[in-house]
Amino acid sequence: MNKNKTTSPPSNRQHVIETAAGLFLMRGYSYTSMDDVMRESQVSKSNIYYHFKSKEELLLAVVNYWAESYERSLFALLSRNELSVEERIMTFLDGLTEGIARRNGHGGCPFVTLYLQCPENAVPVRERIALFFTELRPMLVKLFRQGAAKGEFRQQLDPEQAALLFIACLEGALVLSETTKDLSVMETTVRSFCQMLH
Repeated sequence: MNKNKTTSPPSNRQHVIETAAGLFLMRGYSYTSMDDVMRESQVSKSNIYYHFKSKEELLLAVVNYWAESYERSLFALLSRNELSVEERIMTFLDGLTEGIARRNGHGGCPFVTLYLQCPENAVPVRERIALFFTELRPMLVKLFRQGAAKGEFRQQLDPEQAALLFIACLEGALVLSETTKDLSVMETTVRSFCQMLH
């Protein structure tokens, strides 16, 4: 077994997406030019435009990047039956908090941030963000249903309502943590939410 195996660096396309993902949240989509992405990523403009015909196309790729990242984390947590549902939720929250801390508190929720910043006519971007929230709900329903079945939450719990309220609660906590620059708001809010399910 080769212990010195190294992972290959991301492709230019992936590197540009990851660079733009950070810039759009830190500086704002409107205030980030393709030249900024080129400078920060150190990928030539011709190479960037080979992969993305416009800044809006790059924005859609960034939204897909965030969606796939969150969905991977949630799918992984759904299968971790050795943890309680609350532990799984808090593990997911820890990942969110670390990401926000790396961005110096900017772009608490990438989806809401980018939705508010994207142009009105960026229909594919808006539809992709809406799809993320549509697909998020059944994953959370499954999680809360597991919690009720295992006796972690009260038997009368409506998993559909709990999932919807959790999304609203989490989004509100993300906004508060960003505006107050206090990441502990997220943990306090989510723990309080989970307590209300017992």
